[in-house]
Amino acid sequence: MDTFSDFQRDIAHAARASFEDLRSARPGEHFYAYALYTDSSAMTVVPAANSIEALLQIRKEMEVPDDEEAPEFKWSVSEWKYEAWKASNLNGISARLRSELEHADFPSFVERVHGDMVAALQLLDNEGLFGTGPDREQIVLFVSISDDDDAARLENESAKALNSTVAYEAFLRRYD
Repeated sequence: MDTFSDFQRDIAHAARASFEDLRSARPGEHFYAYALYTDSSAMTVVPAANSIEALLQIRKEMEVPDDEEAPEFKWSVSEWKYEAWKASNLNGISARLRSELEHADFPSFVERVHGDMVAALQLLDNEGLFGTGPDREQIVLFVSISDDDDAARLENESAKALNSTVAYEAFLRRYD
């Protein structure tokens, strides 16, 4: 039985196009994270990804010493090289959200949008978009909020729902 809503499938379809385009444009890179993020009003859905190669480039550009962890560059979607890659694919999703927000109970609306984003990533993962077996274990999926103190909570909860226990537990230690 398909438990995904039409809206979740629409998010997944648009995100798939963005992620597939990115992988096609950067075939030699090793992606370690894919995310969907929104703003504190939950009026946008934006794709983001980062690769090991992009992370190394960012670290070099920011003059981060080799012996410094600097996890903010690895795990903060706003620091990723491929933050908002082909975000225009999701413009229709964002327009729908802005329209729906006018008639919604705000806390319930935000919770539903976050849940829909997690479900969309789950759908893509079920399809094998992020790999299978050992290849999939090298990639972390999560949902974030770009401008909100609640981002860490959402990231942790979504990572728990979307990844293996081992990957999730490693993700929890990302800022240690």
